[in-house]
Amino acid sequence: MSYDDRRIEVVNAAWRVIVREGLDRASMRAIAQELGSSTGVVTHYFRDKEELILFALERVFENVLEDMQVCAKGRQGIDRLEQMILKALPLESSDKADWKVWVAFLGYSVGREHLVQEHRKRYDLLRRIISQELADLQTANLIRADLNLTLEANALIALVDGIGTGVVICPEQFSTEQQQYLVRRHINALLAFS
Repeated sequence: MSYDDRRIEVVNAAWRVIVREGLDRASMRAIAQELGSSTGVVTHYFRDKEELILFALERVFENVLEDMQVCAKGRQGIDRLEQMILKALPLESSDKADWKVWVAFLGYSVGREHLVQEHRKRYDLLRRIISQELADLQTANLIRADLNLTLEANALIALVDGIGTGVVICPEQFSTEQQQYLVRRHINALLAFS
């Protein structure tokens, strides 16, 4: 098994511990136990818990971006934006684990400015991607010309964050259908009038 494959195996063990027990209990020892190895094996691939958690967060974010890009291929117009936004939500039970890691990391970042900066970088990239999608829709006269695209990108990100956090905290409040309805309702408010 390659070095990179083994690192991913360690991260997957960390995810399972975080999802099951929370980030505060995801010690290097707990992750090693989940992996069925010694703490030395974990520290061989990651200096400390923070490096491991940052790598896990990056994997979650990369997975979401990749899913959004795959989903966007071959789609156009409003459908393209809608499907990209829906892909970022925890519509499937497998997505809920990623959201638990994301939410746990948000809480862990409070008071740790360098970790807040890591989150900020990811949000900035997401904002640029969504703003570009909105700009393309505006150019095609599919959404209103009077929209502030940065504000609307922020609103879509806030909607996704709110729904994702809601699913982690109170899953019965956000069925797949409800998540889809909320996204479609918001996007419909952006449409240009014919």
